[in-house]
Amino acid sequence: MSAPPVQAWWATAPLSGAIGVLHLHGELEPCLDRLTGTMVPVGGCRLVDLAGVDRGLVIRPSETGAMLMPHGGPQIRRLLTRAASEAGATLSECQDVPLRARWPEASDLVEACMLDALSRTGSPRAVQILLRQPDLHRKALAGGWIPDASDLEHARSLRGLITPPMVAVVGAPNVGKSSLLNRLAGREVAITADHEGTTRDAVTARVELDGVACTLVDLPGQRASDDPIEQRAIELGRRFLADADLVLAVVEPERPDPPKLERTPDLVVINKCDTGSTDRERRVSVHTGAGIDSLVRELRERLVPDAALEKVDRPWCFHPALIETLPDERRESDRGPGQSPTIE
Repeated sequence: MSAPPVQAWWATAPLSGAIGVLHLHGELEPCLDRLTGTMVPVGGCRLVDLAGVDRGLVIRPSETGAMLMPHGGPQIRRLLTRAASEAGATLSECQDVPLRARWPEASDLVEACMLDALSRTGSPRAVQILLRQPDLHRKALAGGWIPDASDLEHARSLRGLITPPMVAVVGAPNVGKSSLLNRLAGREVAITADHEGTTRDAVTARVELDGVACTLVDLPGQRASDDPIEQRAIELGRRFLADADLVLAVVEPERPDPPKLERTPDLVVINKCDTGSTDRERRVSVHTGAGIDSLVRELRERLVPDAALEKVDRPWCFHPALIETLPDERRESDRGPGQSPTIE
């Protein structure tokens, strides 16, 4: 009789990296023996030969869970994936694996949710808040806590710490949108030049704004064009505009009015000057960097407000699976027939 299959999945992205992490879950002995030539006790960690592919660590956090940690090159990943399949493992996508199986080292659901959120966030501000959540949730639940509307609103205020918010940067051609994107990213991600139409496609970049990871999208300048390629780019820009969490318009002192769009900008930046500001306008100089730090803080405040960040002693419903910690009657009352409650 053949051994029961083992579920396997990569917890690291299929890109070049220092270390890859391949999880195994199930009746591990036959599969693990074929892959490593040794048995690792629960709680153990060993440096072994991984199926002749690479030298790496094998960690055994539980009876049914193990992690193989080779070097993170794509070719090593491909070869070790094939070896795991030949050893009897069934390969899955990470998101298709049950949460508790994905994080076997977690002592309970809240800790598994915390580890899952830590693996997804790119925001430094999220780390310490997430690390405190297991203790905060356990204490609150022991006292009979059930999340109410204010808790769900608190979760909505902080969701940008886990899922990077999108900021759409709009403006007339040649007002400095691409230069602003490069300045905020701290590197050149957009082409800049002193003529209209330089940005023909939406340019995206992952940036960190005051400790919060965001996706900035530099949209093509809104102008009339007979170029079919540019027209397609402008249509794509309209879709980004509709989905953005915040719209930032860039203007010049000589042209201070934001472009007329389907959506009113949340904040207007007057580029090429460095003094003064109003409630909805911020004066900056992308060239000198004047006003940029204040702009970054304001963008972060609008995306993840200080008022929510300062509630460090409050449990945060930061993961959809945390609804499973609620009593059955509350779980049912929070949704209609066939609906799942949303807390993220």
